[in-house]
Amino acid sequence: MGTAAVAFRDLGGSILRLPLALRLALDDVHGKYRRTILGPLWITLGQAVTIGGFVVVFSGLLNQDPRTYAVYLAAGFPLWTFISQYLVDMPNAFIASRGLIESYELPWLTHIWRRSIGYFLVLLHQLVTLFVTMALLDVQPSVNMLYALPAVIIVMLAGTGIGLLFAVWGARYRDVHPALQMSAGFLFLFTPVIWRSDQLRESVSWAYEYNPLYYYLTVLRDPLLGQIPEPRVWIIAALGAVCVFVVGFLVFLLSRRRLYYWL
Repeated sequence: MGTAAVAFRDLGGSILRLPLALRLALDDVHGKYRRTILGPLWITLGQAVTIGGFVVVFSGLLNQDPRTYAVYLAAGFPLWTFISQYLVDMPNAFIASRGLIESYELPWLTHIWRRSIGYFLVLLHQLVTLFVTMALLDVQPSVNMLYALPAVIIVMLAGTGIGLLFAVWGARYRDVHPALQMSAGFLFLFTPVIWRSDQLRESVSWAYEYNPLYYYLTVLRDPLLGQIPEPRVWIIAALGAVCVFVVGFLVFLLSRRRLYYWL
């Protein structure tokens, strides 16, 4: 069987095995908190403590209303964690799954979907903080929140594509993982997570306009804040997601025959 046929067989087989990927992702989340009393609720509590600290310190520094700023951070921090995981964790996707790869004849892309679904499950735990914050501050949910459903599909498609790319590179070059961990902290500063894009002067608007993460954060955060993202944001995010997934799959296709030896 040719390399392309093997790669496409992996893609089709992994889609058929999405329920298995979901089960493995649930086991991953549960395994992190085995033998704890609160279990995955530690994710929610950790996020809440971080947001509370940022509200106390940065609402004054950035001249923001604490109530509005708390909701903004409660939406932004979980989404940043969700998006950044594709950068800092995916390079180890194939390396960490070596035991399963050697023991079971599963499509390799199952291990990519497994991690992508796992990031989404963690996001659901962290978003509890947003809804609790909204309830405490008497902020009413909006029907515009439904736009988050197509937005999360776009983000997961883009994340899976870039994750597949980095998983292949991470298997070939072990320096990819620490390099991306370092880069994530740098990108956090240039992405409007704790600050708003309208706070920057026009002369430095490039700091977010040329940052792809800004569009994926915005397309998902705006609906959670009751706003509809601009059409430009939808278009850039959607087209970018398709392009990144295609590129990631092409890199996987070209490397599929050698991946096992790189592990």
